[in-house]
Amino acid sequence: MEVFVNERKVKIGTEIGRWGSLGGLVVLIVGMVISIRRPELVWATMLSLVVGFLLSVVGAYHMNHWTRTPRADQVLSQELKGISNKYHLYHYLLPASHVMLGPSGLFVFRVCLQEGPVSYDGKKWRHKRKFWQRLGFSGQDALGDPIRDITDEMRILRSWLGKQLSEDQIPEMFGFVVFCRDDVELDVCETEIPVLEHKHIKAHIRRIDKECKSRLDNDALYEIEQAMLGSKIDDL
Repeated sequence: MEVFVNERKVKIGTEIGRWGSLGGLVVLIVGMVISIRRPELVWATMLSLVVGFLLSVVGAYHMNHWTRTPRADQVLSQELKGISNKYHLYHYLLPASHVMLGPSGLFVFRVCLQEGPVSYDGKKWRHKRKFWQRLGFSGQDALGDPIRDITDEMRILRSWLGKQLSEDQIPEMFGFVVFCRDDVELDVCETEIPVLEHKHIKAHIRRIDKECKSRLDNDALYEIEQAMLGSKIDDL
């Protein structure tokens, strides 16, 4: 399996995380100094607290997504290692963040970075977080509805592909919600789109590949890849 990563996006996210966290700390320190030396400047102290807090939250979010390793793309790449060389995995290069193309079709992954207990009863998702995590200092974004998110990503990707390919050239598409942190505790009912821990993803892909009755040949795979990435593939 070949892996292609948009390293420029990774670098930008890493820099935002680094400088956001550092900038937030500096602004908070400035606010503290102002409150001590010029206590009458209450507005400046409050402004520093607000700006420092916002910068820290933005920095923590990007640190969690881009600086902390293994990143989402690294987890997927590692777990899918060993899949046939006819499969190509693309990170941050398409309308959907993580996409794999192979003889069985297109696989779209919604990768979740949440830790701790996560549950879904068929109606509502729940993610138990500590108070400081809810404030955003852990960098964990709200869970939301991953199934709705992956459905939207697949719809957007299909619509985008429809501008590059004819309808009959668009391959079958499979969606997965993948939790990539080792300490996540999943309690999820049966869903139309598989919701998995990262260590189970390869078995699902191989089962689909084994059961696939209509496979894409090399020419079809080449046409789809060129439609998705074109000349960019040579720069990766």
